[in-house]
Amino acid sequence: MPVVATTYPIAAQAAIRNNMGSAPLISCNEMDQTANGILFNGVAYNTDVRGNKMRHHKWALHLDGTAVIGTQTLKGNLWYNAAGGGGVCALYEDTANAPNFPFYYNPATINGGSTAPPSVWPMSGWFVVVGGTNYDCADHHGEPYCSQFHTGHQKDKLTDLDVRVANDSLENDPYTNETKWILKGGLYKKLDDNPDLQDSLQTMAELYDDLQGSTTADLKAIDDQQLSLYDLDSTVVAQLHVNRTQIDSLLALVKDGLEQLGDSSLTPAQRQALITSLGGYRQNIRDLSTWNATALQWAADGKSLMANNVQAANTNITVNELIQENEKVVNDIYLATVGQDIDSFTTTQADGLFDIANQCPMLGGNAVFKARSLYWLIDDTYDFDDASLCLPWGIIVKNMAGQATNTVSVVPNPASNEATLVLSRALDEPGVFVLYDGLGAEVMRRTVPVELPRLTFNIASLAPALYHYDVRGPSGLIGNGKLTIVR
Repeated sequence: MPVVATTYPIAAQAAIRNNMGSAPLISCNEMDQTANGILFNGVAYNTDVRGNKMRHHKWALHLDGTAVIGTQTLKGNLWYNAAGGGGVCALYEDTANAPNFPFYYNPATINGGSTAPPSVWPMSGWFVVVGGTNYDCADHHGEPYCSQFHTGHQKDKLTDLDVRVANDSLENDPYTNETKWILKGGLYKKLDDNPDLQDSLQTMAELYDDLQGSTTADLKAIDDQQLSLYDLDSTVVAQLHVNRTQIDSLLALVKDGLEQLGDSSLTPAQRQALITSLGGYRQNIRDLSTWNATALQWAADGKSLMANNVQAANTNITVNELIQENEKVVNDIYLATVGQDIDSFTTTQADGLFDIANQCPMLGGNAVFKARSLYWLIDDTYDFDDASLCLPWGIIVKNMAGQATNTVSVVPNPASNEATLVLSRALDEPGVFVLYDGLGAEVMRRTVPVELPRLTFNIASLAPALYHYDVRGPSGLIGNGKLTIVR
């Protein structure tokens, strides 16, 4: 018999955690024995949370005081057990905002679970009874389950959140300006992708017209163009598939021909005919492979040229807010690297990504998460602590774990002429970074200042070799590692 947790020492532990984003779909998951079932932090425009089964939790559905996900209508989320550890099955910490974005449900039992949470806070105005059919994962409204993921499915309708954004009536202090910018950008994207919605309400038409030619519109155009980098001409794609099928058939003929050549009863004329056929098959394979390689090279060249053009357009965008500047900088780095199939970053690019990734996302916007995704291509061990990053601004973000031991690394590694020491968190007191050669002799020493989790240093004068490093503070060793220098 399974042991059911009744206390949850890690208050921010969650089976599913959504930290900001645009149009997230959290659907048909089953959760059990975590402090939170689903935990929402920050503004997540056009969220759809439905058909989830939540069992033993302290807070099965938990929206913190920063969360805005919009109204949920007949989503069929299911609760199976009372809250443990003195918790509440459905909790919205922003009690004033909860009635603005209700969860509408029809009381029912589906697959043994109830659409009504056993306990809710706030008790009035958030979970509201209505008529209608609750969503059921076992029967996606008579359609195949995967149809929910098709572009535009149930995402091309205006919601109460859309209307509040357009009317500028959303309140979510203390970072209302950033919240509004993110939400208006999401609504503009929705209207731009669905022109029929632009004239559905006067406020929508006005918002769309107001944002035409704005930084929001310019950045949305850059996003669209970045996606188009991966479009390949449909005729070329079809021909590549045809060629692949022909190559497979020719390879099978070559295999059969080679097996026939092993027959000792073949006459010289028959053997020569087989050899001639094999030569023809092989030449056809080379021709088809050459065509494929040429077509893909053209596509790569075209992608690189397009990326350069989009990058130039991105450079010309005028920004006047940090959240906009972040989007522009991350776009530029992406288009100069991943957008052109380049899998390495310069020190300047790495520093730029880190500076944005190390911001509080409630202030820096979703570009913070884009920057982190790119930075993790450089150093996938670094952990960005949003609780610490946001606290100086008076923003409380749930932390997933207790404070971890400070860790150190040097990137890139191997390095050539310059490298950067990266700490998982800034030092409280000045420290020192010391580099040693293979014999243990000190070859470099640099002071690590407080409040700065990164230190870039020049290694151009050092010979290519394997080196060791220590990072020490007043209390002793903080961390160590190895650095390889190559040229």
